[in-house]
Amino acid sequence: MEVITSRQNPKVKALLALSDKKGREKQGLFRFDGIKLFDDALGQCETVCIILRHPLSEAVQRRVDSALSSGAVTEKELIYVSEGVFEKLTEESSPEGIITVARFLTELHRRSESAEVTARELSGKRILLAESLRDTGNVGTVMRSCAALGIDTLVMSSDCADLYNPKTVRSSMGALFRLPTLSVKKEDMPELVGALRAEGRRVYAAALRDDACRIGEFTLRDGDCFIIGNEGHGLSEELIEACDSAAIIPMREGNESLNAAAAATICIWETVRASRNDTSSEKV
Repeated sequence: MEVITSRQNPKVKALLALSDKKGREKQGLFRFDGIKLFDDALGQCETVCIILRHPLSEAVQRRVDSALSSGAVTEKELIYVSEGVFEKLTEESSPEGIITVARFLTELHRRSESAEVTARELSGKRILLAESLRDTGNVGTVMRSCAALGIDTLVMSSDCADLYNPKTVRSSMGALFRLPTLSVKKEDMPELVGALRAEGRRVYAAALRDDACRIGEFTLRDGDCFIIGNEGHGLSEELIEACDSAAIIPMREGNESLNAAAAATICIWETVRASRNDTSSEKV
């Protein structure tokens, strides 16, 4: 067994490059820490290599042995490194001793060709839209909520946080491997909203407006959807104006807003519930 002990090793340098978005895009690879994500990734994406801290802990040894015996990974994919090298590679403060490197999920996470084509592709699907979500933890958490509660596709403006950032991958808790996403140029988002409305959907902007509808006090229909905005600045005015209406989550006095991921989860729940219980033609 070869154990890499030098941080200057070419393999180590290539792996370190995956810390940067440009490096990930250049290689078409991303990496993530931990046993759970390793298990989640098997069968869901193409693993390229598994970095293991030598000597292996009992927990990591069991998981690797199981993956080898099932044929999910091969001996050739295993790269053993010293503790010092592993500390340089890991994104975790208390790492478990395993890092997986996988290829981009290009079929699952796609880029939109045009607003009209995207709107047609989304026909009949439960969706959530997000504009300019920059926090990796929020993006990952929104993905986790979408996957757990029943959203079929997450549509994001192109300036949202990188899906393959290790922090996004970690906070998604495996949803990255299952939830389809579409990336839309930020400037094309209002056009997409118009195309969705032309398909018969109602689109609500999660935004504080005097004339905003209060979620829970109006009837959502199957196909209706919400747009969540930036953590600090909310949604762009152009995008709000493109929607049917603004919508707010009723809160106690003295509370202005929720965290973007928390607000998104409530909107996701309402969207999915409406798709299951739509018996009304009421309009707002």
